[in-house]
Amino acid sequence: MSKTNPTRPGSADDDGLQARADQEAGAARGTDRSAALNKLILRSIVDHAIVTLDADGVVTSWNRGAEDMMGWTSEEAVGRHADFFFTPEDAQRGRPEVEMRQAVEEGRAEDERWHRRKDGSRFWGSGLMMPLLAGTDSAGDAVQADGGVGGFVKVFRDRTMVREGPDDGRAAFGRSWSEPRRTGTVGAFDFDMLENRLIADGVAARLHGVPADRAAKGAPPDPFYARIDPEDEAAVRSATDAALREGRDLDVVYRIRSDGGPPRWIHSQGAVHRDGDGRPARLSGLVVDVTEREEQARMQEARLRFGEAVRDLDDIDGIARLVVRTVAETLYASRAGLGDVGPGQNMIDIRAEWIPPGGRSIAGPRDASDFDSFGEILLGNRHVAISDTRQDRRAQDRARLDALGIRASLGVPMLKRGRVAALLFVADDRPRGWTDGEVAFLRSMLDRADAAIEQVRSERERDVLAGELAHRMKNVLTLAQVVVTQSLRGVPGIEDRQRAISGRLHALAAAQDALTAAHQGPLDIRAVLEATLAPHRASHDAASDPFELSGPPVMLDAQQVTGLTLSLHELATNAAKHGALTRATGRIRIAWSRDPSGRFELEWKERGGPPVAEADRQGFGSNLLERVAGSYFGGRSGIALESDGLRFRIDGQLPA
Repeated sequence: MSKTNPTRPGSADDDGLQARADQEAGAARGTDRSAALNKLILRSIVDHAIVTLDADGVVTSWNRGAEDMMGWTSEEAVGRHADFFFTPEDAQRGRPEVEMRQAVEEGRAEDERWHRRKDGSRFWGSGLMMPLLAGTDSAGDAVQADGGVGGFVKVFRDRTMVREGPDDGRAAFGRSWSEPRRTGTVGAFDFDMLENRLIADGVAARLHGVPADRAAKGAPPDPFYARIDPEDEAAVRSATDAALREGRDLDVVYRIRSDGGPPRWIHSQGAVHRDGDGRPARLSGLVVDVTEREEQARMQEARLRFGEAVRDLDDIDGIARLVVRTVAETLYASRAGLGDVGPGQNMIDIRAEWIPPGGRSIAGPRDASDFDSFGEILLGNRHVAISDTRQDRRAQDRARLDALGIRASLGVPMLKRGRVAALLFVADDRPRGWTDGEVAFLRSMLDRADAAIEQVRSERERDVLAGELAHRMKNVLTLAQVVVTQSLRGVPGIEDRQRAISGRLHALAAAQDALTAAHQGPLDIRAVLEATLAPHRASHDAASDPFELSGPPVMLDAQQVTGLTLSLHELATNAAKHGALTRATGRIRIAWSRDPSGRFELEWKERGGPPVAEADRQGFGSNLLERVAGSYFGGRSGIALESDGLRFRIDGQLPA
């Protein structure tokens, strides 16, 4: 075997490329382990095209970088002779074979020439081809097999921009460049670090507010920084300096300030090129106007913030103020307003507005004719966008609009029951176009604000209705109490029954009051206990309170509130007549619990009262406590007359 010690020529494109190429050649050596490493490297390096060939020049592997650069997939490329990605002229001259022969004779073959993509376009590929070596000798030096090489590895990068420059190189990108170029959203630049000179095409110059002729001739980079938003400038300079200092790729997003209008968002990407000594020397790349993408993200964030904030508001004016401030700040507008449209479609009540300090207010009721273009909204139920009030015929009272500081406006309507019920608008003090995304954002914010306002109105109407129903229910119970009292008056021995019926009706009224306060929704058990027992605690202070309440929060529905209220009323009335409440030392402990499975227990236990005696008859109260109360809780209930006082229990099951 003969040793080969490949040398590194000083004209290599960069030392990072050389290192990766050496890695790629070494990866083919020896064992299965090195073969696996070779495959891993091929898959991992995606910014270089790495192609391996057999001794005859047939492609044996094709990495992800080659797929991205040239367009053919690995399945399409493997098995074909390498001349398919050379230009037809070079393929006809046998250029692939020339490179392979040179690689064998000299250890490597440098390659800088035009190559072909799958779509027919061309790019300037810069790299080298090397023979795949078989292994190492005892000294660790690379050696070739006696029978020649087993194949080749070709490593190269797309250097079209470096060769052609930012202006002339555009054509080499073919259709992939020309389509975005026509939109005016993609530009190119090249910065010479040694000369401190930045050359940019017309698009890149326009996006940064630099005269195109100056950018084409080259200028120091400072003019390109001049219009970067101050909040972003430090990050852009830091990323650029790091790319030039360390040779890393540039990838940064920033805002460009406009003359009072919305900023433009720019995404800048570039690659560093090294000189013959391996030092970073140039930075070439593209700038892309990504304003639409970034603004869409900002608008989505604004929607989410509004949704979170509006949940804490329970007044309509507060919601209106929030939505106009949100749309004004998000769309960089100088004015925003939310108006209710009257039934006759001729009056607009500006409920809320956002204006800059010192701006003239238009809040309050206004005739629709005062708003020029809004009349079109009311008649046609469509948004109206005016980019310049001095040029648009729909803006008739231009002097008034100028006085209000309105040069551009956008308004969207809300349709209800076949008529426009509300409108949301923004305005700017400078001419500006309005995008479809901004129209959609304004519509979505009007929808969200309207839904929140309707929710508040519904809750208010529900509260009014619930209060009215509760008032009527109390009137019915009061009337029933009067009828019972009058009907039983004068009947011998009926006083106790009269008081019992009146007390039960009073208990039902108390339960209704508690439910009304909770808007007929679930009510915590402690609130039910305190409301029902209040009459029996009124004559006691905290120290002498005969009731001890103990238990966790448990929510009860309307039926359970009613059943428990009646049961407590019967127990408290009995205790006041015969039990613990007849003595100053008497006490009543009410304890309840609920476990994770929903099992519910409540116990009423009296102590300190007179000796307990068996009742001589069963009445309404006994039947309620023994047979009915437990059913409200999906279980059973019962009374036990113990030596130290009455005990009442409910064992039930609540939803888990």
